[in-house]
Amino acid sequence: MTDDEAPKHRRKAIYLLPNLFTTGALFAGFFAILRAIQGDFEQAAMAVFVAMILDGLDGRVARLTNTQSDFGVQYDS
Repeated sequence: MTDDEAPKHRRKAIYLLPNLFTTGALFAGFFAILRAIQGDFEQAAMAVFVAMILDGLDGRVARLTNTQSDFGVQYDS
């Protein structure tokens, strides 16, 4: 890998970071639903809290890393 390719590769990884936060929030929400169905409301509440934190962070991470995209806006909605 040349020196010119390294920043491009790093840029791609940073570009995906906000979407990873959104994906984590989706999984946490789904986990909360599963736990609630099984009657484990304490774990469901913790998963909802994690989903709330991740949902609040994804937009901030996108703005801080300057990686906003139309896809990210729709994915987060």
